[in-house]
Amino acid sequence: MSFTNTGSNHQTHIRHQTKPQTRITKPDPMERPTFSQNWSRVSRLTPTLRPHVQMTRQLFRGEHWYVVHDPISNNFFRLNPVAHHFVGLLDGKRQVDEAWRLTTDRYADMAPTQNEVIHILGQLNQSNLLRVDLPVDAKPLLDRSNRRKLKQWTGQAMSILFVRIPLINPDRFLTWCLPLLRPLLSKVGLGLWFIWLAYCLWQFLPHVGEFVNDAESVLAPANWGWMILLFLITKAIHEFGHGILCKRFGGAVPEMGVMMLIMMPAPFVDATSSWSFASRWHRFLVNAAGMMFELAIAGGAALVWLHETANNPGSLTAQLAYNIVFMASFTTILFNANPLLRFDGYYMLADFLEVPNMYDRATRHTRWLVQRFAYGMENAQPVATAAGEQWILLLYGIASQIYRFFVLAGIILFISGQLLTIGLLLGAWSFIAWCVVPCSKFFHWLFTSGQLGEQRKRAIAVTFIFLIGVFIGIGVIKVDEHKRTEGVIESAKRTDVAVQTNGFITDIYVEPGQQVKAGDPLLKTENPELLARKAELESELVKLDIEKRMAMIKDLVDMKIANAKKGVILDELADINDRIANQTLTASQDGTLIAADFKQLQGQYVQRGQVIARIADLSQLRVTALVSQSQSAAAMSKQIQKVELRTVGNVEKVHESNLLMAFDSGRSYLPHPALSKNAGGQIAMDPEDPKGQKTLRPQFELWLELPEEMQPAMQQGQLIAAPALLGERVYVRMTLPKRPLLYQWMTSIRQLVRDRLQF
Repeated sequence: MSFTNTGSNHQTHIRHQTKPQTRITKPDPMERPTFSQNWSRVSRLTPTLRPHVQMTRQLFRGEHWYVVHDPISNNFFRLNPVAHHFVGLLDGKRQVDEAWRLTTDRYADMAPTQNEVIHILGQLNQSNLLRVDLPVDAKPLLDRSNRRKLKQWTGQAMSILFVRIPLINPDRFLTWCLPLLRPLLSKVGLGLWFIWLAYCLWQFLPHVGEFVNDAESVLAPANWGWMILLFLITKAIHEFGHGILCKRFGGAVPEMGVMMLIMMPAPFVDATSSWSFASRWHRFLVNAAGMMFELAIAGGAALVWLHETANNPGSLTAQLAYNIVFMASFTTILFNANPLLRFDGYYMLADFLEVPNMYDRATRHTRWLVQRFAYGMENAQPVATAAGEQWILLLYGIASQIYRFFVLAGIILFISGQLLTIGLLLGAWSFIAWCVVPCSKFFHWLFTSGQLGEQRKRAIAVTFIFLIGVFIGIGVIKVDEHKRTEGVIESAKRTDVAVQTNGFITDIYVEPGQQVKAGDPLLKTENPELLARKAELESELVKLDIEKRMAMIKDLVDMKIANAKKGVILDELADINDRIANQTLTASQDGTLIAADFKQLQGQYVQRGQVIARIADLSQLRVTALVSQSQSAAAMSKQIQKVELRTVGNVEKVHESNLLMAFDSGRSYLPHPALSKNAGGQIAMDPEDPKGQKTLRPQFELWLELPEEMQPAMQQGQLIAAPALLGERVYVRMTLPKRPLLYQWMTSIRQLVRDRLQF
């Protein structure tokens, strides 16, 4: 016999279930005591369901279940046919004992035991679904079954990152909107949605590369205000989709409010009445409606972005359209469509697999496996009731817990990097909620629960053997320690080609990739203003010479003034002559000319100091890697035992390398832009640097040997093969002395906190 409390929930872009299921599943009849010592307290009661309670029959995995819905408290319960028969016999006149005996006569071993009947009555009474006058000795017994309000507030406290604040009842507004949208909320509308989305994708997909390249604009501080506003608008449309489709299929939407999602306000609606729908496809569509509405808006925004990018690039309209597409795609994939979190995708998967309340049942299924097979509790009641459910619950429980841990850790680290105090408080609270509280409850159950009975010694022994094994595995056994970073291939001997004089490039004598010798001309610039100024200065010199000769006859003072002026003009003329001489730019060393668009400079105006190319000696290549301040100690102390390289262009191939040199002073500028996050690297740049060249935190430099098989092949001074390209990004893995995993994790956490919080 099974009785399931599916709890109450709110249809939100993050679906958060606050009231877990409680299931009573029939094990072997020999393992279930039929009678209860507390039966006398409830046997003479004459309860009945309250008049407002609604009941719907649903089909799960070929079995009929009955969903009990309280529209006032919005609680849901699932009853199997046996439990439904028993509850149906409670008409307000028949006593509980009589109803139980009638059920036992009909269903025999499948009928609920007296303890299970007490549990059912306790669940229904606590949720205010029963109408019954309780004697003094029965009320505490039923109340102990499930203290829902306390659990609800506890759940809210434990989920501090997802706090809901109810505001209004949107049911009347949705009822008014339904006739207007009903033609679209049909099979025809669903077909039109698919056609619309296919057309938008057909137009958008060829431009995905451009869209990804513009992603950095989303994080610009000037865009944050627009992002928050558009986030609220798109999520309001998302929630409207849930609510209006729930109304379309006959459900009620009694509540709408704001959820503080990681301190970001986001709307939510309560569309949990869809749980009572007989059709699982109707339930599936209500869960998917928010994403469908949001993707439809995103498709239109994508077309607007394409039009504005082609006709008015950089406009506000283009940026707003980009923001909508980015949020709809990013949040939908990471949150809404992800079944590992209790968002829309979770409920869609649960309906598709016909495994309701999958998350809580997966947790309890794992607990049952431990109790039954590790602790030897033969009376432990299994959670899975249908074929195939055991593996689904086990795999989902493991995957969801791992994913939730990394998501929560990422959120806390992100907040800590922005707001240190709040991040630390959230981290401490999450540690208490996820570790301290569950562990304290577990050990309290382990040492005091009556369920264990004679198996308590075995359970305690198994638990401590497991804990000792875990400690030995992570705290005693030493394993290789690895540090990972990124580097770039560069020449040990290289010089930048910088313009010496302002002017227009008139002649280019070399091509990119060409071998040059020191002193070879590279290009020539001309500056008409410079030539005109030279002619003007030469004319002034002639004039001053005449004035000087005249002053020698008339006035010696005027002659001294003329000499001073001539000296100034000669100095300026000498500088101009030097600049004119430097208009022909020459190579400062032997090497290969590296320039992406050298020929395109023809006819362009360049300024003095502008770097337009680089000359590198390809026979002296190395890998320059950067490590953060927290990792530099290991690098500087020569603990590195092995270095492995993988190029970005060929990650399957591993190359062994050696450490050449490590520097003990940090640098704030990258050796190559390929290492920055803007170019796909890992190093964050200082957003306040207008040139985008300064790193957010100091980096320490390592020089690594470029393996022989990655060195370029030269023949008669010409490059004939280049297994690794100059400026190519390289993944670096360094092997350090063996240490236990626990010490490695503690070091990594300390380094991560130091880097993020800039200690």
